[in-house]
Amino acid sequence: MFHPHLPRVAILAAAASAVVAAGLAGADTPASVTVETQLAYQVTTLTINGTATCQGGGTAGVTVVDGSLDQMFEGGIGGPIAIQLDGPVLVNCDGSLQHWSGNLVAPGRVLPNSSGGQLTVNLSQGQTTLATTGPHPAYIVR
Repeated sequence: MFHPHLPRVAILAAAASAVVAAGLAGADTPASVTVETQLAYQVTTLTINGTATCQGGGTAGVTVVDGSLDQMFEGGIGGPIAIQLDGPVLVNCDGSLQHWSGNLVAPGRVLPNSSGGQLTVNLSQGQTTLATTGPHPAYIVR
């Protein structure tokens, strides 16, 4: 014999599970940002590309932080050259995969045409970092 309230409890449990599953399915996916390893040499700039995804509307900015290249010269390697984006790079936060592109410059320095190094790319809204690549290798291609 079963308890008379058991069918109602089973229906309520199934309904609660469906609500939780629907909530998880509709939950915002976390923001992400990627960067391609190759930097295309353009004489005065390097072209950098990647993808980003974010939710919640508005825009988010892509920034290069801690970017540096080893200065290559005949006979050895010189000190690092700091690199940064030459202007704002924005993506829409509409939940879809956004492709982004920008130009890297080395303020006060000449860019090498053959070099490698590393950089970190952040995706941010205001002061909040939504996603980061962490240190990522990069190299110049001609």
